[in-house]
Amino acid sequence: MDNEHIFYPNFDHSASQLSAFSLCIDVFIISLKNGEIVRFRPNEISHFKEWLTRFNVRDIAVNDGISHTHRTANLSEPANGFFNLIKKRK
Repeated sequence: MDNEHIFYPNFDHSASQLSAFSLCIDVFIISLKNGEIVRFRPNEISHFKEWLTRFNVRDIAVNDGISHTHRTANLSEPANGFFNLIKKRK
């Protein structure tokens, strides 16, 4: 099967262009191999997710073997962390 020509209906990118994805409510956020980020809202969420999985597109919500300690930000330092940024905006 030639992945270069495999497209999902109404989605502008071939499976071979995709790097990773995340599902947020009903919208897929997809990272392309060229670094671009695209959003896609399919008619059938489960069908599109199966298509992504069939072509080995990485689901970032799945544990990929990286330990939890390496995934978390150091929120104890004042200059780092998402929540510190929120506090500064208030």
